[in-house]
Amino acid sequence: MQTDLVPAQGLLFAPMEGVTDSVYRQVVSEICPGWDVLACDFLRVPSAGHYPKKHLIKHIGQQFLENPDWNKRTMYQILTSERAFTVDLVKQVADIGVHWVDLNLGCPSKTVCKSGGGSSLLRDLKVVERIVTDIRKSFPGRFTCKVRAGFSNGDQITDIIKLLNDCGAEMITVHGRTREMMYKEPARWEWIEEAVKVSQVPIVGNGDVWNAQDAKRMLRETGCYAVMVARGALKTPWFPLHYYQNVTDAPETRIAMARQFLKRYVELLLESGVNDPGIVRQIKSVSRYIFDELPGGDVLRRKVLLSQNSANIFNEINAVSY
Repeated sequence: MQTDLVPAQGLLFAPMEGVTDSVYRQVVSEICPGWDVLACDFLRVPSAGHYPKKHLIKHIGQQFLENPDWNKRTMYQILTSERAFTVDLVKQVADIGVHWVDLNLGCPSKTVCKSGGGSSLLRDLKVVERIVTDIRKSFPGRFTCKVRAGFSNGDQITDIIKLLNDCGAEMITVHGRTREMMYKEPARWEWIEEAVKVSQVPIVGNGDVWNAQDAKRMLRETGCYAVMVARGALKTPWFPLHYYQNVTDAPETRIAMARQFLKRYVELLLESGVNDPGIVRQIKSVSRYIFDELPGGDVLRRKVLLSQNSANIFNEINAVSY
């Protein structure tokens, strides 16, 4: 089955809280072209009151609304609960010019689940049915969902996928773990394969894709339509070079790409008014995996995490040579 949302065997950069904000996505778009889809980190739907328009715009980024290609390829993810003002929110999002809304049914964090959002919704599929149906009726653009294979049992996956198909989701990303698995156990790709078998809409596979070889193996083993990459994308934001062009990184290439990426990231953070302590926090957040596979990468990561200012961070990175 085909969709105009993503090319067959395409690559999606996963939504990640505290990482995939508009600045980070702009760097990816500039420095690491080739991703077929980028995703905002999730926006919590309020249960009281409404967000001002400027908050909704900031979440995707004015630069993404003004660039038709970037806008088309940006997934605006929302996280909601049974009592939240979901319909009002998606109508507001449509009004600012967003083309694509994705519903988060997969976040496993205790805080999110305690508030009745993310993967906790999978405990009551009647609630999921109402929310998904309401969004589909209220949002005129593209509408997709990202789910875990279940809350505590992966046997839920068939019922979840059939429900989302029936309620109008145009594409479904399946993370091959239950909520209770968190990230402790390996992703169960057979649950993605099961979703593919029962779905009438494209299934995107997600979970334990660390490199281009993993992505291609997931496509072969599960039959999924496309692949979403999360932590592997943080490790190698230039992932599409490996996947589409079969580029292999030598250590000197990896550190050069990391320098270029982080340098541009800091430039844009400064332009947006972030002070140095904020820049340090963001660099530490986005570089959790970027030094993986480098000789001495663990030592470099530790030095970066212990740095107190951005100048020290770049002194450490620039000192690396191979």
